[in-house]
Amino acid sequence: MTNINYLFILLIMSSLLVACKTQKKLNREKSVELEIIYDSITAGYIDYETLLIKSTTNYESKNKSIKLKGTIKIQKDSIIIISLSPGLGIEAARIKFTKDSLFILDRFSSQVTMGDYKFINDTYKVNIGYEDIQAILTNELFIYPLDKGIATNEEFVNSFDVRSNKETLDLYRKTDQLVENLISINTKHYTIKKYIINDIKNRRNLNIQFEDVYSDEFGNLPKKIFVVSSVDDKFNKIKLNYSKVTKNKKLNFSFKIPKNYKSIVY
Repeated sequence: MTNINYLFILLIMSSLLVACKTQKKLNREKSVELEIIYDSITAGYIDYETLLIKSTTNYESKNKSIKLKGTIKIQKDSIIIISLSPGLGIEAARIKFTKDSLFILDRFSSQVTMGDYKFINDTYKVNIGYEDIQAILTNELFIYPLDKGIATNEEFVNSFDVRSNKETLDLYRKTDQLVENLISINTKHYTIKKYIINDIKNRRNLNIQFEDVYSDEFGNLPKKIFVVSSVDDKFNKIKLNYSKVTKNKKLNFSFKIPKNYKSIVY
């Protein structure tokens, strides 16, 4: 081997080593930054075992618009029950979410729909489960789509890239299945401002926006949540306003189905 060839190979090897070290340093710096962001966000989570939330809900689709009063009960990581009423103390519907199933009690039609979360996916074209719903209601991180929903530190750090400006940190990921996640973080309080989820392959979109966080004892719990899901020309809009929140109160999570109700198993 000539001296020239030897020097050439040595130069290439040196360049590769420098490039590898530089990339490792950049990856390490990115991981540290994302870990700090993750810890800052989760530090603001509301600390609770149970939540009782009084709310008003505005629902809109292409052919329907409804305004309802509601009560949301949450037993952390276990069960969520939502009661909806048009007013005058008359319950129109009651919905129960558990880890692996959901029940929708329709008082007006005297029927109950029961099944797993495939019902939501097929009906509203949104692939979410219990953990995602709990995270949305309490303004916590979740990754879409993910079997367990909750974003752990490792999954979060390994999934996202950081795009920042003066007022907002934007966290972005794109999966092999062409699903984009964009999470906007308020840099002042490290609260989640919005999610933008774009399922390119299936032409689905899910936008979630949070406003007016409580802070103090209620952590990053929002006072207003706006949810818009769309596929092709169909859409569903939900505007949720929290009017009163009570935490760690002993709550009744009973869910009785009248015997004369028609059962629809999904």
